[in-house]
Amino acid sequence: MSKVSSNRGVICLVLLVLALAPFASRVSAQSTATSSSPTGAIIRMDMNTTVGVLLDEFPRGAQREAAADWALSQYNDFWTKRATAQVKLTYYRLVFRQFFYTAAKGALPLPPKTIWHIDLVGDPQRMQIATHDYVSVNYHFWTYIVTDAASPGISEPALSTIGGTWDEPFQLPADPELVMERSGYACLDESTYPANSVFEESVYYFFDQTCQVETPATSLCHVTAFPTQSCTDALTEDIGIVQPNMHFRRVAYDPELASDFRRGKTTSLTGPDLAADEESLREENRVYYRYFTSSSCDVFYGTISSPGWKRLLTFSTNTRNDGSQPIYIGDLTNPNNPWLTSNVFEFGNCDQEWDFNFYVNFDYNTAHGVKRAFCIEDTSRYHNDETTPLTGTYESCNFQGISPGWGDEYQFGISGQWVDVTNVDTTQPHELTYTLNPKQFLCEGQTLDVNNQPVDPTNLSALVFDTTSLTDAQGNPISRIRCNFSSNYAANNVGQVSVSQGPGGFVNNPCDRGQVGPLRDCGFTPPSNAYSCPAGSKVKLSCKTGGSKQVLRVCEVSQMLGVGIPCTYLNSASDTIIDGDSETVTFSCPAVRDATVAGTGGYSVSNAPLAPSGPAEPVACTQN
Repeated sequence: MSKVSSNRGVICLVLLVLALAPFASRVSAQSTATSSSPTGAIIRMDMNTTVGVLLDEFPRGAQREAAADWALSQYNDFWTKRATAQVKLTYYRLVFRQFFYTAAKGALPLPPKTIWHIDLVGDPQRMQIATHDYVSVNYHFWTYIVTDAASPGISEPALSTIGGTWDEPFQLPADPELVMERSGYACLDESTYPANSVFEESVYYFFDQTCQVETPATSLCHVTAFPTQSCTDALTEDIGIVQPNMHFRRVAYDPELASDFRRGKTTSLTGPDLAADEESLREENRVYYRYFTSSSCDVFYGTISSPGWKRLLTFSTNTRNDGSQPIYIGDLTNPNNPWLTSNVFEFGNCDQEWDFNFYVNFDYNTAHGVKRAFCIEDTSRYHNDETTPLTGTYESCNFQGISPGWGDEYQFGISGQWVDVTNVDTTQPHELTYTLNPKQFLCEGQTLDVNNQPVDPTNLSALVFDTTSLTDAQGNPISRIRCNFSSNYAANNVGQVSVSQGPGGFVNNPCDRGQVGPLRDCGFTPPSNAYSCPAGSKVKLSCKTGGSKQVLRVCEVSQMLGVGIPCTYLNSASDTIIDGDSETVTFSCPAVRDATVAGTGGYSVSNAPLAPSGPAEPVACTQN
């Protein structure tokens, strides 16, 4: 699903040229495959920069020194993973690169992670990054893009010829963890998304270094909140900024080098073939609590059954097209588009876009997903090969489809991308499953004409849609595209992973990426029982531990669920370091949002060790 701001649509003519180019380049690459000329192009990518662990949030003295010693003791694998997380933050700009320039440019997307190389340069060192205290290490990232011969020059004119170079400028957090916790929404581009689409674990999908201070009337990035800092200022002041260039250099096409870095397998030579990205499902699933008001669009459109607190299992359902032809929907602003007249698309839902109703089904234990609406686009280049252009063809909800070798991403956290597990057991492993194209409303094979003969899927006037027994929300009959499905099309349409979650949510899971400090959203104990107080009143607690340093987090409670809410740092009423001896914790009593009596307040508490390797010890508090 695209995150590109509609306000950047001033370069629509450029986009039209770029959208048509992949068709020509694919034909060109295929037509030259048997000639003596090169069958593709290769671009080397390099970036030299620094990644680290921010120490500022640890009090100066023994606590900070212990955290620094912990960071200095980490092995190379720790630093390689941290560098990988930093490189991932270049994703947004490189895929949607054309929207950052007025000149004609296209995407220069990262190839698959399996061919990334990260070489650490020297040992980790204690150092200052501007005013920030760090343990950090330098590294060199490199890889190769394999594509068709025309794409480099289309995406970046400086890469039109062998030997051509380009430097793409980046502003990145020196510590890629806890970006949202430290800088809020300052660097998060939610344009074209409903509010609350991004959360702490999904930052890389939304990271945009160009976000500025905005108002609702001037917004190009912000939807949920309107920060008082630009992204640049937030990185500089709150985290520490590094400003590397991603260096691109076109090299001579070499079949052996191309073979080493080529990724992606074409599974159908006669049509598109959708495939579930099981890796993203495995890596990107989390349990969290979210409160929905009666006016929430999720309640209105039925992705949540009723208002109130819900415990949700959210996950990414990313899809790639491994076939040789596109899933082609085309221009949905044309009222005569047969995909519209077939009633398989509807306008609205929380994204207020044209959405496809029968794209995927979700299931977990006894719970089922109820999301129906999906906008089908090119948002990730999955294949790194000579027949996959660098720029996607379908990059808005008004012009939809999925190009061969490209894929569509529906990342965890966005509206409806969940199964409601409020009343579902998650303590034992159950299969989380998503099934693509469950009712065959997308043609994974050859589209057919009125005579049941194969026809180009982009020739909309020749397509045939047959009436089904299904109806849309207004009672109109829904029609299905006539298709000769490939014999094995469904073999890769199911993604399935085993998922479990103990009490609480993701903030109660172990910190397995090196998240450190009191702002982190992991490693906390499940919330305590609820404590009462008048909503909005000043609450003062006296808290102490048995001697260890603990972080005490104060969160909301739910009267209807009878539990404390495992909150993130940004949603907490208080987040305080308890230094062994008695500490005073003061906060405003949170309102119980689902209380039956107005003015009811309450809170719960959780705690986590301040030191990365410290023990979790109970915190004893008394309310004054």
